[in-house]
Amino acid sequence: MESVLHDAEAPPIVPAELVARGLELIPIPMVQVTLDLGRLDFYAMNRAYRLAGLGVVPGRSPMLADLTPRITAFIRSAQTRTDFDWSLGEAIDCRFYRVTIARSGPHVHDRCTISFIDQTSRIQTERSMQREMTTDSLTGLPNREGFENLVEGIEHRDSHAVLAIDLERFGRLNACLGSLAGDEMLITVARRLKGALRACDTLARIGGDQFAVLMTIDENPDEAHRLAERIQRTLVAPFRLTDYEIRVECSIGIAYGRDEPGDIAELIRNAQFAVKRGKLTGRSETYKRQEFTIAREQFGLETALRRAIENDRLRLAFQPICDLATQRIVAFEALARWTDDDGCEVPPSKFIPVAEECGLIVPLGRWAIDAAARTLSAWDAAAGDHAVSASRSTSPRSSCSATRSHRWSKPRCAGPG
Repeated sequence: MESVLHDAEAPPIVPAELVARGLELIPIPMVQVTLDLGRLDFYAMNRAYRLAGLGVVPGRSPMLADLTPRITAFIRSAQTRTDFDWSLGEAIDCRFYRVTIARSGPHVHDRCTISFIDQTSRIQTERSMQREMTTDSLTGLPNREGFENLVEGIEHRDSHAVLAIDLERFGRLNACLGSLAGDEMLITVARRLKGALRACDTLARIGGDQFAVLMTIDENPDEAHRLAERIQRTLVAPFRLTDYEIRVECSIGIAYGRDEPGDIAELIRNAQFAVKRGKLTGRSETYKRQEFTIAREQFGLETALRRAIENDRLRLAFQPICDLATQRIVAFEALARWTDDDGCEVPPSKFIPVAEECGLIVPLGRWAIDAAARTLSAWDAAAGDHAVSASRSTSPRSSCSATRSHRWSKPRCAGPG
């Protein structure tokens, strides 16, 4: 009885010729291997396997040389199937497979069938698309996404720094000489910048006229400033474009990895924050944490100022202008004043620069002119029509008129002041 049960549980041994015929029906590489006295041997294989170059002789098979431990462990286990990714070959001619090892049941402990799904084309296509997505097509350098990936791959971020490089006057050059000259300039700048770096530093183009450097700090953090000075010296020599010799200057901001251990994008933004201060000082600047707080306050101020202009929540203060010869008030200067929703007076020295930077200076100027005209019209209606003008200061970024005049009279000024 025990013999009958044992025979029922054990599958019959199928001749190798029949197994090979069955495997030939499958278009992907498949092979059946056996385990005997701890050694693997080929029992049957199909034509697709023989053409795949995985090895048909056990002692010279690169597949068995690499997968023997995994195949042996599977046969000796209770698993009936396992799947995993596997690659064969060097980087240039590497092939990628999805491997499946299976057997008919857990009671089979001397053989298994292995199939190979070739995924090389798909993986190479994905890698090619990834390279295109992370590479700047003009300069061949990593783009912002590629640069973020490089920074993210650093193990010891404390010993690294990011330098953001912003080219000056590039927009004007691009507008005057054309996009082809601008592209030529960017390519030439990229070459010069790479020449100023060490072998362990990486250059990337993260924006239209912005570059970034990921540098390794060997000993002293001041190495970042020395690299920034070397970059600026590299750009001193004029660039020759068509019939022109053009000098390109740059502003450089530095952010250290130790100051931003978590967010990669934040580290790059920190360096770009420092660039803004570098534009004012004319030298390389290091990011300071309070700059982010100031920037957030400016964004909040921008939102509040926009609402104040739209809802007519500002007011004008009129400063008289006297003619010293006649001692008469001949004009007024209209000055914008703003009290926020909390009742706090916001000085013009604080909200005017924000308006200029974010583009609100134009609607602010239009509001000031309209408010001054309405005020002078009301004064005319109340006190008569005499020649008095009102003026306001205007920003270079404002595209509207700087002065509105209205005829109106006032009593004599008490003094020359």
